[in-house]
Amino acid sequence: MNVCRALWTGLLGLLLPLFSASPAPAAPVPDLPKNGVVRYFHYWAEYGEKTERPGGLERVRFELQRNRLYFSQGRPMPDTFSVQTDGALNREIVPVLAGLDLAGWPGQMDDSKLYELSDREKARLCRWHLSAVFEPEKPDAHPLKVSFSGVDDGTSTKRLAAEQAFREFFGPKVEALKAATPRKLTGLLWLEHGISYDFDVEDGITTLARRKDGRRMSRAVYPGFADELTDLVRASGLEKHHGFLERTDDGKRQLSLSVTYDTSQRIEIIGHSGAGGTPEGFREALAPLLQAMDEALEPSPTAKALPPTKLAALTFRVSGMVLGEDIRLYERMDKGGPVLVLSRAVGYSPDSRKEAVLDAAQLAELEALLDKNGVRSWDGFKGRPRMDVLDGEGFSLSLTFRDGTQITASGENKFPEGYRSFRHDLRLFSDNILGSQE
Repeated sequence: MNVCRALWTGLLGLLLPLFSASPAPAAPVPDLPKNGVVRYFHYWAEYGEKTERPGGLERVRFELQRNRLYFSQGRPMPDTFSVQTDGALNREIVPVLAGLDLAGWPGQMDDSKLYELSDREKARLCRWHLSAVFEPEKPDAHPLKVSFSGVDDGTSTKRLAAEQAFREFFGPKVEALKAATPRKLTGLLWLEHGISYDFDVEDGITTLARRKDGRRMSRAVYPGFADELTDLVRASGLEKHHGFLERTDDGKRQLSLSVTYDTSQRIEIIGHSGAGGTPEGFREALAPLLQAMDEALEPSPTAKALPPTKLAALTFRVSGMVLGEDIRLYERMDKGGPVLVLSRAVGYSPDSRKEAVLDAAQLAELEALLDKNGVRSWDGFKGRPRMDVLDGEGFSLSLTFRDGTQITASGENKFPEGYRSFRHDLRLFSDNILGSQE
């Protein structure tokens, strides 16, 4: 084994100069300021499976875009975090950069060549990139830029010194930001043999799905459930087991848990049903989460029934040169039982979405609006655009009735009879209930 390693080290010493060769030689590193602000900073390194790995890490990433931090460390289940900051990091990292030896890192190559390496080469090399853009001291001056990339065998002294400095700088700051930053769950997936729970927040709507005992149930649930589940996960202590990985090939059932936050953080646990296949206390910590999801999916015995209506669901989307909007009617399971919700988002931001529970009178008004504009006759309509029209308006409609009838229609610069009247009436109906969003 030592002989093979020695041969490979010698071969790598011959190959690295070839990799570092590029049409344009690396530019000299200018003197960096000892104070000021970086407008942009990015360092990443990815260690191939046949390289030295400092601290056992496969990948590290530190990035500052204006005042936003992106952090990732590890793999295959990395520790990740992203958050808007107050800008202090953009100032504090400047003396760190000034104190590094950035000149003459071995293995430098053009970015294009770095990304053209084969999978075999990537496995035997550490790929890395460093760039920094400093805010100019004077408004009319050009910003100072430093940027270079390359490969090595994972033992480059200068680069590792810089990487360690970045880890020491960002590590405690990331932990402090994690503790101080409010977070909310955006997803949870639990998989076991024949059982699954899937919690998801997409486009401002919270949904739950469960597969158990051969049956699958999927429902939208009240928005506050995301906060309740966030609190339960925090109290469970599961976060400390992130990265737990135990696989088996002897037939034991595999299981996995994945939890994601709006800060890009993730909890991942992969195990099996056998002895030692999960972290200590895992089942006990998981049980309250599963119970909460069961209760959110199932109505209580005293739950109110849906108001009488022919409607089950509606989705109407408008896009194009006009201000886009998304209007929906969907069934949601609230704490008091199932309800029908009118939901509207204007533009392309889910933050603009507003919702309201409709009562029987409002549902009857919506049904009358559909009948007035002959929407049932639109089924199957597909308005194809004129080839010479490059802007305009497009729409899509999906409508489901309680008797199982479905209606779908779509068009771009070509619309079914009654479309303009329907769009006006639906928008006015939404405004009256949700209020103007413009």
